[in-house]
Amino acid sequence: MLNTGGALAVMDHHVTINWDDGPTLHRIAAQVRYHTAESAMLRTLRINASHRYSDEPLSFMALEDALRVAWIWQARQPGWTAQLAVTNQGEDDVFLDALEVIRLDYAAGGLFNLGAPPGLWRVRVEEDLRPALPGAEASSPSGPSTSPPRWESWSPAMSGGFVRQRCFIVQPTVSNRTHPPALMIRALDLDAPPGSGRVEIQLEATGERFERFTARYRTEGWLLGAGASLASPQFWVVAGDDAEELCRLA
Repeated sequence: MLNTGGALAVMDHHVTINWDDGPTLHRIAAQVRYHTAESAMLRTLRINASHRYSDEPLSFMALEDALRVAWIWQARQPGWTAQLAVTNQGEDDVFLDALEVIRLDYAAGGLFNLGAPPGLWRVRVEEDLRPALPGAEASSPSGPSTSPPRWESWSPAMSGGFVRQRCFIVQPTVSNRTHPPALMIRALDLDAPPGSGRVEIQLEATGERFERFTARYRTEGWLLGAGASLASPQFWVVAGDDAEELCRLA
């Protein structure tokens, strides 16, 4: 069943989403990684919920090196979407390396809570999800696979954590909730120019502790000229207790 008892709020200059008897994502922020023509050194423009400039949609803004960044949250039932839009207001070229639309860091007080330690978490194998995603092709000429869903479980030997390219669904095997909560973060249709970037969704953890979660749009040095703009895809955040139901959402 989808969890419609969630609330999005601004707390401690960050965004928090909490679902009744479900997940909690606390101190969500965003950031843009970029460099200039004068230096290949990577720079980071961080944005949180400190500077609100719109309530509908809920939007926050940051400005640095003539880059104007808007962080936009909108309700999309049964959850929310998040997006970053970057505009070069200066006269010089800027090179965008990544738009990190959703970022949670344990070291910065971030919380990614599913009611169980990460050693009990598992993430759906993305290849099984592709036929269910809008615009995706079937995995075989006969259509979507009918085999049981596959999961990847946390392991001490795991390097880089869980990484997915478009759709990330995590659910613990057991938890202290009524039912183990499932959480989906999915990149929706791309609005950016073809070839400008690719999605990467990454969760890093130890067996006992969450470390970092990032939903990013990797632009790999995309040239943003004077007056130009680039928007990330929207990342849709939805919770429930049935991972298969989340897979079927459109």
